[in-house]
Amino acid sequence: MPGISILDGAMGSELIRRGETLPIHIWSAQTNLTNPELVYDVHRDNILSGCQIITANTFRATPRSFAKTGLSLNDAQIQAKKSLLSAVSSAQRAAKNSIMVLGSIAPLEDCYMPDRFPGKNSGTSEYLQLGTWLKEAGVNGIILETMNNITEAEIALSVICSLDIPVFISFYLTDYNHLASGEHFSNAIYMTRSYPVEALLLNCSPINIILNAVDNLVNMWQGKWGIYPNLGLGSPSPDGKINNLFSDKDFIYLMEKSISIGAEIIGACCGSTPRHISLLKREFF
Repeated sequence: MPGISILDGAMGSELIRRGETLPIHIWSAQTNLTNPELVYDVHRDNILSGCQIITANTFRATPRSFAKTGLSLNDAQIQAKKSLLSAVSSAQRAAKNSIMVLGSIAPLEDCYMPDRFPGKNSGTSEYLQLGTWLKEAGVNGIILETMNNITEAEIALSVICSLDIPVFISFYLTDYNHLASGEHFSNAIYMTRSYPVEALLLNCSPINIILNAVDNLVNMWQGKWGIYPNLGLGSPSPDGKINNLFSDKDFIYLMEKSISIGAEIIGACCGSTPRHISLLKREFF
């Protein structure tokens, strides 16, 4: 379908499905160091299934996350950068210069606990460091994903937008009109309008929440937008293990509705596999 781009599927839950055990704190960032070929395989399979945009596995490749494993700050920085560069390399190798590669940056502390945001000073320096690493690694853009509170999202946007690289932002909602922080989604949209983002997206919220939230998004946002839902039933699983999924019918219905009202980027988050990307390719191309 002209004007529609397919984003890739999940990385963390897919690594688990393929046999990886993901440790706390650094989660899928560990696999960049211990099994980069598997990370490459996931990207390759999503590309073969039909996606036009892939997201490098940098979600938890941060010094803050690695420091929680007991490393010194210096060693945490070294390991985090090694993980990040490995992730970007795996993505670029799979993309072969024909697929857009985005670098992922998540909330600095926890995707589902917005109150843990470390504050403006730490946030500014850490987002700048991560954004600079990603830009120097040669990604085609940066996606701020699963953003859960307006303060952190705006600090991240102000820093990353200063790096002269395409920026995408994706929010995590706990109901059709609220971020995890309890703030209104409409206020997050209003804030985002002040920044030159490539697209505003919704991710990691389940299908039933995004199904209603897209109406609010369309009413306030004039730019490019998209969705990549969590396919698990109920609240997202912090450990990435998802046993019960929404049906393919529910998944496609959400995409049909979203495209009908203007979505230009579609994909899937936790619980998805390359098969779900194949479904999108079959239904809409």
